[in-house]
Amino acid sequence: MMAQTQFDKATTEAVGRKLSTLLADLHIYYGHLHALHWNIEGPQFFTVHKELQSMYEGVAEFIDDTAERILMLGNRPATTLKEYLETTSMEELPSRKYTAEETAQVVLKDLAHFIGQVRGLIETAGEHNDEVTADFGVGMLQEFEKQNWFWSAFSN
Repeated sequence: MMAQTQFDKATTEAVGRKLSTLLADLHIYYGHLHALHWNIEGPQFFTVHKELQSMYEGVAEFIDDTAERILMLGNRPATTLKEYLETTSMEELPSRKYTAEETAQVVLKDLAHFIGQVRGLIETAGEHNDEVTADFGVGMLQEFEKQNWFWSAFSN
């Protein structure tokens, strides 16, 4: 029998909802990064292509960690594309040519979304005395803010 983190139902539902939306959004973001990685063209191709690969590899880890935290709280993570599309607060990204500047704008928009979303997760987890989820969010927030700084510097 698997032991679960002990929280009341209100906590597991409130924090679980935030984590479930985050999980769905991370899957959409993973798709965004692949769409950009595959479709980037122009003189900065090599630099941006390589950076996007590093980013989607990091997002894959965030996806796994988020799903595991959902399980630790006694909930079940979504596992199908249908569930992600029903839960996400993001739009899919079309497959087309992207310049480095367009790529930076898409990434910056997505990072702004996640910075706000993860701050909300940290707040909700804190309100429910779930320090582990709050700390998990802080680590993710730190990475998103760092990437935001990098991409902002790149696009200026």
